[in-house]
Amino acid sequence: MLSPMTGTVPRRRASDRNRVLYPLLAFLVGIAVLAFLVFRHFLAVFTVAASVALLLAPAQRRLSVVLRGRHALTAGVLVLVTTVVLLVPVLVSVAILSEHAITFFDWVRPHLQPEALRELWRETLPQRFPWLHGFLRFDEQGASEAASAILSRLAVTANSLMQQAVAGLTEALFELLLFVMMLFFLLKDGAALRREATAISPLSGAQELAIAEHLSLTVQGVFKAMILVPIVQGIVAAPGLAFFGVPSPLFWSVLVFLAALVPLLGSALGWVPAVVYLFFNGEDWQWIGMLIYGTLLISGIDNVVKPLILGGAARIHPLTAFLSILGGLLTFGPLGFLIGPVILSLVLSAIRIYRDVLRPATASDTGPLPVVESRPAAS
Repeated sequence: MLSPMTGTVPRRRASDRNRVLYPLLAFLVGIAVLAFLVFRHFLAVFTVAASVALLLAPAQRRLSVVLRGRHALTAGVLVLVTTVVLLVPVLVSVAILSEHAITFFDWVRPHLQPEALRELWRETLPQRFPWLHGFLRFDEQGASEAASAILSRLAVTANSLMQQAVAGLTEALFELLLFVMMLFFLLKDGAALRREATAISPLSGAQELAIAEHLSLTVQGVFKAMILVPIVQGIVAAPGLAFFGVPSPLFWSVLVFLAALVPLLGSALGWVPAVVYLFFNGEDWQWIGMLIYGTLLISGIDNVVKPLILGGAARIHPLTAFLSILGGLLTFGPLGFLIGPVILSLVLSAIRIYRDVLRPATASDTGPLPVVESRPAAS
């Protein structure tokens, strides 16, 4: 039989340990919250830079051998090449789309004058859409009021878009600078950072390798989709533009390809102006057909092919891949196209670790339960 003293010693030790442990945990949680508040503005850019660094890891190893282990020089060369590869298509796309937008605005501006809008309201719409006659008043006063309201709204919208464009350009340049800095140091000091992370990681080396491999496959799938989907959209747009009577369909299909490189807005920047052009210069069946064709086929490809490419590269279900892309875009903006799938990859890796390690260990404590057969981490 244990004496009362021997029974109280473990309790005292546990109580002393709890008195130290709980304040320490509270302190660590407070530090984590403060760190999040400071660094939360850069998490999205850091995620993209870390993903690109992971994608460049094989090239970094080969180039480091060629440059005899000069890590700073290796990182600098890779960052320079990556920046050029990213910037050149973006700058060319922005230049071409800007020139096209100016040309389109110069063409559409006469149609937005008060007299043109009155004629559209009073004559064109009643003739082309007689069924609207019961809903709209096609009198002189109604035409003037409609023209004034449309012009006023267009002016406000144009001013707002201009301000947003300037703010967005400034933010994009700042994030690009951060991306370049983060990518350089991740490539230069990546090995040291991995050692520091491994020292405090509760995961085994095999689990960390499996997560890294699945992340690499996911990032490869995302970048592959960013290149292939705009190409497919440009190819699909060409016959539709030609069939519905848009002049220079090959030029417009190139615009669709360039516009598809822009997340969120995407290919609509290329084919919606074609619909507007056909509305003023073509038959009703042409602009309506182009609107349906652009919505269902050109833009619809984006919602089908991207999840299929991502699912094929990282072996993720297409529906889950689509939701991760959409959720990432809605949450993080254009960068969410990469961040969403990366988060999904981490979630799936966590589920695999639970399935293959934690669940069998729990089952062995409570009795024999069927254990799911382990699969390769990259599957």
